[in-house]
Amino acid sequence: MATKRKAAAMSGPTEDDDPIDPSDELTFIGLGGCQEVGRSCHILQYKGKIVMLDAGMHTGREGMAAMPYFDDFDLGTVDILLISHFHLDHAAALPYVLAKTNFRGRVFMTHPTKAIYKWLIQDSVRVSNTSSTSDQRTSLYTEADHISTLTQIETIDFYTTHMINGVQVTPYPAGHVLGAAMFLINIAGLNIFFTGDYSTEQDRHLVAAAVPDQKKVGKIDLLISESTFGISTAPPREEREFALLKSVTNIVNRGGKVLMPVFALGRAQELLLILEDYWQRHPELQKTPIYYTGNTARKCMVVYQTYINAMNDNIKRIFRERMAEAEASGNAKGVSAGPWDFRFVRSLRSLDRFDDVGSCVMLASPGMLQSGMSRILLERWAPDQRNGVVMTGYNVEGTMGRTILSEPDQIPAIMSGGHAQSIGRRNKDDDAVLIPRRCSVEEFSFAAHVTGKQNIDFIEAVRAPHIILVHGEKSQAARLKSRLLDNDNKRTASNADVQQTKVYSPENGAEVKIPFRKDKIAKVVGRLAQRPAPTGPEDERVISGVMVQNGFKLSLMAPEDLREYAGLTSTTVLCKQHITLSAAGVDLIKWALEGTFGAIEEVGQLKTEPNGHVAARNGTTKMEATPKEEEEEADEEFTSEPPRTFLIMGCITLKWSGQAKELELEWEGNTMNDGIADAVMAVLTTVESSPAAVKYSSSKAKHHHHKPESEEHPEKQVPSQINGNGTTNGDHQPVNLRNQLANLTPEERFSRLCMFLEAQFGENINPIETPRISHLMQTDSDTKTLKDEAEADSDDEAAIEQRNAALVASERARLAALGIPVPGLEIKVDKMVARLWLDDLTLDCGSKVWRERIMAVVERAVETVAPLWSVGGGAGR
Repeated sequence: MATKRKAAAMSGPTEDDDPIDPSDELTFIGLGGCQEVGRSCHILQYKGKIVMLDAGMHTGREGMAAMPYFDDFDLGTVDILLISHFHLDHAAALPYVLAKTNFRGRVFMTHPTKAIYKWLIQDSVRVSNTSSTSDQRTSLYTEADHISTLTQIETIDFYTTHMINGVQVTPYPAGHVLGAAMFLINIAGLNIFFTGDYSTEQDRHLVAAAVPDQKKVGKIDLLISESTFGISTAPPREEREFALLKSVTNIVNRGGKVLMPVFALGRAQELLLILEDYWQRHPELQKTPIYYTGNTARKCMVVYQTYINAMNDNIKRIFRERMAEAEASGNAKGVSAGPWDFRFVRSLRSLDRFDDVGSCVMLASPGMLQSGMSRILLERWAPDQRNGVVMTGYNVEGTMGRTILSEPDQIPAIMSGGHAQSIGRRNKDDDAVLIPRRCSVEEFSFAAHVTGKQNIDFIEAVRAPHIILVHGEKSQAARLKSRLLDNDNKRTASNADVQQTKVYSPENGAEVKIPFRKDKIAKVVGRLAQRPAPTGPEDERVISGVMVQNGFKLSLMAPEDLREYAGLTSTTVLCKQHITLSAAGVDLIKWALEGTFGAIEEVGQLKTEPNGHVAARNGTTKMEATPKEEEEEADEEFTSEPPRTFLIMGCITLKWSGQAKELELEWEGNTMNDGIADAVMAVLTTVESSPAAVKYSSSKAKHHHHKPESEEHPEKQVPSQINGNGTTNGDHQPVNLRNQLANLTPEERFSRLCMFLEAQFGENINPIETPRISHLMQTDSDTKTLKDEAEADSDDEAAIEQRNAALVASERARLAALGIPVPGLEIKVDKMVARLWLDDLTLDCGSKVWRERIMAVVERAVETVAPLWSVGGGAGR
């Protein structure tokens, strides 16, 4: 079965496979971020473990509409919540989850992510409270909720493996933003790889994402990947940088202002490095200031300066060069010498301190122009045709960032107040103020997401048999899915041995159930590991021990090794049960137990002398009877029975006290022994009252316990004596003292035999109509002569059939004379068939084990209803 399951897992599930155990199914539920970009939140369920991936909000919506569908799942059952990075669409709902729901699991993210998450969410709450167009969003959670839940967040480092509630988690660099992680999750041997937002492109400060070494971590069974850009591609990095800098330079040269909407953290730092380097190489531009707005951005730059070791070699090189320059100039402490201490970039806390005169380059958040400083500057600079907007990141559908790319003639003013009314006009439909757009709009892809080609190359390098696409609009995810399936079909057509890939692109709220049949492997440790291992399937040696499960790891060890290898102690529970039987003797008890459990071993069995006396033990001498004692005769003799001990099925010890007729059962407590002990107690409690026991007792006694009438009434002398058959030898009325079960007819005995067999083998018992004649040909000389004659005349088939028919008729007559209704019985269980012939109780069966089993039952049945057949008082056969 293990081999079959392994082959099934290799080839993928098919309709002809065995039914899938629900515990072998992985369930994926998208609470957000499926066929859309925003509010990423996914649920993984497998082997009783529940992992939640990200908890973001939709940046293009407000209130509860921006939240994932938390009502569709009980968050109180989640074991682990993993946050991939600090962006709002992946982490903004975390304070709500921790403060407003019944979530009781553990939360993990990397150290840089937590440091930036603190300031970014705090700034987001403040901006939402002041600039939201409705009152819904402000009620989701407060700044106090955010601060109070920070202590619940635990941090982990890249490339470190953590066992959390039976789930193994390893983070890898994602290359998206500082601290962004991809997670390798192992549940019960199943490897799940979640990319989050990732980038494989080498940039100026981040470590690019890479496929984990599957030789070390094992084969990845499920890949959950983003599909942001579908199958679209982008020019090489050098061409995009050149085009971006050319556009910025053109706007500055015509006296305009450059607005670059960016997320406060992430791509903004990459763009600052590009502009800083370009300004360094072009002195003519150094008079034009570069501004980086936002108090949060200023605070978070300290985080970038702190986690230089988490960045790529380029940043580390710049850091070493700057430190060397600082030391050479006498600045021993290296103050303002790091790679993030820009020379041509100024930090702008608010627009109140901004002198809006002349050309400049402004990097302002948020990146999708929904609100905040970037929206204020857009509304202020849009009417001037000298100005320009340069979009560098991804923009979600429904945001101003996506709208401005279509270069509309007018844009709504929501942040400018009276200034907008002086330069714009009011819309008649919704009373909104519209501002003319005359500035230029250009887009350059610097979003830290993989392009279509990079994503396909990464997915095919992972070679996972199951792929789930998330974080992409429906059309983009559909294109990527189609391309992946086309590539897979080409591979399978050229190589039939290649495993087929399953690709899923679910909607929000949909469940994806994927069967995974993983072989369970137990590691043999301790003393058992020192024994020679089985050489192959033909080796019938059995390794017996204790199976210990720690999480999803199985270990097989000897009970003596539990303390050393499992930290457990073993205790043996010795169980005892006492029972008193008033009338049943030890022989009857032993007979009843043998009928249920087979052979019973007697421990310390006493030896008997030829005269029937019990030999002495333990140095005691045999009591010699005196002549006087021999002459005395008691009316009824009671023999003193010595104690005896029996071992039942090798595990239950039964002690018989002798004269006191007390029984003591003793066994080592475990599941199997307890069940056998219960069965022994059931036999003992019914041994005195069962019909079989009555039959056994009556067959051993030839007397009765009824007093003669002369003893009850001395005045009446009855000289006659009761015979063994229950009648008197005088003229008195017969006394019927025989057991009624002893006078059964053959038909009644046959019926009881069938009832006994049906109780053992069910209703699979059928009569055999044709008697056997083969044994007659071998034993009956007359029949043998007829057989020889028939063989001599082999051509006369009619004569042979006639003689066989005569033998059959003769055998039926003989059986009828004995009172046997049918020649035999056929017992069939599954594919095993046995034929029981009732005249001599012989058994025809091809299986030795099956034959011995049936014979044991038949012998016990015959003892119960015997003598089986008797005709005219003759002996039963």
